[in-house]
Amino acid sequence: MRKKEVKAKVLRVRVPIEEVGLLSALIDGLGRVALARTREKGKGEVDLIAPPQRFTELLKAVEGMKKHVRDLEIVGEVHDWHSS
Repeated sequence: MRKKEVKAKVLRVRVPIEEVGLLSALIDGLGRVALARTREKGKGEVDLIAPPQRFTELLKAVEGMKKHVRDLEIVGEVHDWHSS
């Protein structure tokens, strides 16, 4: 039996709801480093989905975004993530 390959890593962040659009735009501007997906409408939790080989790059970029996105908090890597 083949080992299941990890196709993506997920970094969960939290921002004020009014900052979600800015965060998404900044992630989009990184050039395919990650995809931003809100967890629940009306809440400021966002999952940033990245290929495993670019996850470190994503972490560094998000750390740098803290200067520009008000109250950006890195919750951490999510291991139980699913797309539904």
